[in-house]
Amino acid sequence: MKNQNTNMKTISYALKTKPVITSIVSDNDLEPVLRTASNIVFLLTGNIFTLKGITERVQDAGKLMFVHLDLMEGLGKDAESVRYLAEVINVDGIVTTRSNLIQFAQKCGLISIQRLFVFDSVSLDNSIRIIKSSKPDAIEVLPGIVVPRVMGKLRQEIDLPVIAGGLISDLDDLKNVLDHGAIGISTSSKELWKWQDDREKK
Repeated sequence: MKNQNTNMKTISYALKTKPVITSIVSDNDLEPVLRTASNIVFLLTGNIFTLKGITERVQDAGKLMFVHLDLMEGLGKDAESVRYLAEVINVDGIVTTRSNLIQFAQKCGLISIQRLFVFDSVSLDNSIRIIKSSKPDAIEVLPGIVVPRVMGKLRQEIDLPVIAGGLISDLDDLKNVLDHGAIGISTSSKELWKWQDDREKK
């Protein structure tokens, strides 16, 4: 079992120079993702029959593989599914909204990212309360464009890597959330994948 500090350092190091996390949202995304410069991949689609093959290909490309547990077909949203991902599929980590699975995932040796939806001050306060209880290795805030508005409050309350996800549609959005303290963004935008790839070539 890796400790939380080790997991946080792994995420931070992976995103330090390559802050764009490539998200696979359809079967057609896999091949383009494998050719990108990203260090981390989020799998947001798939089922128990395709998981192993996709995971192996992503990891063979030198990338960390995170599975969004809540979106996988054929997998329950329970501890045994987390153990299956850790011991059979051998993913590097999970993304989930489910607080009860965060610490179990860590016990299984997985990096755990908790996805949070922040729409107003009430949902922000609730999210902070949840995070303090579940103690994930990082958080993903959706929609990502709210990160500049909520980062001050988050930093006052928690000390975790923050990833912005959702509604980050162009380079200005990307730079804005990074300038306000997000360590990375998760996106299916091939335009933003290309920005990172082009930056790596310079």
